[in-house]
Amino acid sequence: METTRQSYRLLAILVTVLVILSSGTAYGFTGGPILVPVGQPPLDRNQPRSYRLAYTLEDPFKTALTTTPAVVSGPTSTTTDQEKPASNEQPDAGRAAVPPLGTYVKEFVPDVVGGTKRVFSKDNLPVALIGVGLTGLALTVDQRVKKYFQDRKPLEHVENIGDTIGSGYPEVGVGFALLGTGELIQDKKLADTGAVSLEAFLLGGIATEGLKVTARRKRPNGGNLNSFPAGHASITATMAASISEMYDWDLRIAVPLYLTTAFVGASRIQANEHFLSDVIAGITVGTLAGISVAKYHKEKDTQGVLQNISITPAYDRAIRGCVLTLKFL
Repeated sequence: METTRQSYRLLAILVTVLVILSSGTAYGFTGGPILVPVGQPPLDRNQPRSYRLAYTLEDPFKTALTTTPAVVSGPTSTTTDQEKPASNEQPDAGRAAVPPLGTYVKEFVPDVVGGTKRVFSKDNLPVALIGVGLTGLALTVDQRVKKYFQDRKPLEHVENIGDTIGSGYPEVGVGFALLGTGELIQDKKLADTGAVSLEAFLLGGIATEGLKVTARRKRPNGGNLNSFPAGHASITATMAASISEMYDWDLRIAVPLYLTTAFVGASRIQANEHFLSDVIAGITVGTLAGISVAKYHKEKDTQGVLQNISITPAYDRAIRGCVLTLKFL
């Protein structure tokens, strides 16, 4: 009876999450900026002593590529080689200038926030639908899969390896290694990938722990109530998705990473720490976090880099408030 109640509760949580992802609720929650022209008072002066927080976008999304205007002479114009408009082709990310480590540190929190909003984008809906659907199906075979692993013990001698791989320390180590190596050899794409994997690791961890607290599913071994979703599988999938997305899902990269994720998930079932549905849900959460942060970073990189965040107080006899300014250079 308790197992049945847990299954119904998990199904309700999955349906709720899916509805949020596919509805305007998510977009409303992560709504866009309050556009206030620079230099204009952002506070409502029609309501005395009102408090309102607004922010402005200064020089939004100025790209690094610039165009020198053509020299106009008479009715015709001539353009030299140096004055030709920049090509629409993006330069190879690996050959672009690598920002200093301080830039990655400064952008860490804004990137995590941007990646969180990116989770609710419509192009992530197929991943969410597939993940929720497979998790729901897995709920119906959880006990049979558990019995198979406990009776046959196919991974009995290597389950500790999966536990170590998915513990989070290797993922953090890989992120710092990619970032450091990219800085050392001046490969921007590699450095960006390291930063993105670390940002996605934080986002995926927060999402996973939040769902654990909400679901409160007992582990198959009768332990605590942190079974759903599987944290080890989520962490490994976050790294796999973020790196794969940064390299446009090159199969030579994505396949080994997701095979590792599958092994980690299976080893957690073998250790009797998680059900199959826990593992699939964890992989779904990690994949959504990884691809969202990576997509946000790639889109931001083509539009402009967030360089500064400042809060300016606004005060007079009628109103009090502040302006949060996001500067894009």
